[in-house]
Amino acid sequence: MKKKIFLLVASISLSALPIRAEEASVRVFVLKHKRVEEAALLIRPHLSESSSIVLTQKLNAMTITDRPEKLDQIGKVLAAFDVPPRGFTFAIKLVRARADVPAGSIAKEIGGLGAKLKSLFQFNDYALIDSAVLRGIEGGQVQYQFAGEYTLAFTIRPAGAGSELLLSPFILSRLRKTDRGMAFVSPLYTAAIPVSLSQTLVVGASKEEGSKSALILILLAQEMPRPDAVGSGSARAKTVEKRP
Repeated sequence: MKKKIFLLVASISLSALPIRAEEASVRVFVLKHKRVEEAALLIRPHLSESSSIVLTQKLNAMTITDRPEKLDQIGKVLAAFDVPPRGFTFAIKLVRARADVPAGSIAKEIGGLGAKLKSLFQFNDYALIDSAVLRGIEGGQVQYQFAGEYTLAFTIRPAGAGSELLLSPFILSRLRKTDRGMAFVSPLYTAAIPVSLSQTLVVGASKEEGSKSALILILLAQEMPRPDAVGSGSARAKTVEKRP
């Protein structure tokens, strides 16, 4: 019996000392926008070895027992993390390029981009098929049908706080019909597209049936202002503190 007690005492002496009651605080963090499970993984490196954390998934909340200075640090980390997803607008033009026609005037709707297209591709004529301004949030999917014939769909991968987005998968397809009038979708272009905010991107030529014609996508992505970007900091995680 003495040997067992000695081993138990030795084991306790090697572990971290518990937080004394007078040093500990309990704080409840309620997240508004992000999942509490993701937040728990984020804050673990900031916790003391003898701290405790309890997740309440129904309320999307976590209860943490730790020293006050640690809880203050965790509060700042969560405030920066628990923000609404970023929103973006995508101004997109779908252009048909042709080489099998005489050189003509570039469609007025393309504006100053006509000269840029001529420098990038060896086609004689560029005509606007359709254009649209689309909206989406990070993690969401955007889809639009151009001129009732071409469909563009892409997912906005989480962007963090930088100026780079990844649209993946980025799929352009065309609605076709058989001789019997049956419709089917034919993929034209599939890729993962990196995008820089506020910079015009020419996605490249997506060839149609013949090599003398192509589709070109012109895309400009911009970030939308967050509704709570200015104000009293309503995006912050709510906290409640009490002494144990």
